[in-house]
Amino acid sequence: MATSHKAVRLALPLGPRTLIVVGCGRGGTSLVAGAAIILGVPMGSSPASIIHEDMELVYAAQGRDIDGRLIDGSADNGLKKLEEIIEARNDANDLWGWKDPSADLYLGAIAEVVRNPFIVFVNRDMAAVAQSEVKQMQSSIEQAYDLALIRYSRYWELLQRLQWPTLLVSYERSLLNPESLLCEIADFIGLEPPSERQRDFIKQFASGRDYQELDLANAAV
Repeated sequence: MATSHKAVRLALPLGPRTLIVVGCGRGGTSLVAGAAIILGVPMGSSPASIIHEDMELVYAAQGRDIDGRLIDGSADNGLKKLEEIIEARNDANDLWGWKDPSADLYLGAIAEVVRNPFIVFVNRDMAAVAQSEVKQMQSSIEQAYDLALIRYSRYWELLQRLQWPTLLVSYERSLLNPESLLCEIADFIGLEPPSERQRDFIKQFASGRDYQELDLANAAV
């Protein structure tokens, strides 16, 4: 069963590159970020994280400090801090990435400093996204569905404009066949096919369904 397909493939995955996992909140991005970590991609998350986000980067994008406190200053200052973090990650890694369901709010503004980007755009049944949002945020189902529709549409418009290599991923199909997800991400970003241990790891990780920690020490083999 195919998990996903390439929407745009403009460049071969050679040389330094950046993997960016995007989609709706509660839309399956944590599963995909976990798969990237299992493949050995530094995603900036702490070992105790259950959402597998680079909180320094995500907080900077929100105009917050590393502790999550709002920083006084202009939006330009926030973007400057975000660009500095990205440039530091570029200097430290040939391949690295991050996951942020809210990246549609800033990707266009930082496009010049994102080095050879490869996007994984995670899609989930919008009714499921909305129902999960209602449970987490106590919003109405109508509000949650509207927000999911707006975010998916905004991402698609942005990615069509940026024309970055993009892999479309189905969250539901990924749960049914997590090995295929792992193999397709590896192929998309130019990594070797996953080892048997990595395949076993993603099956175990995906079987939990809920947010969970990932043992980074044993993930990349």
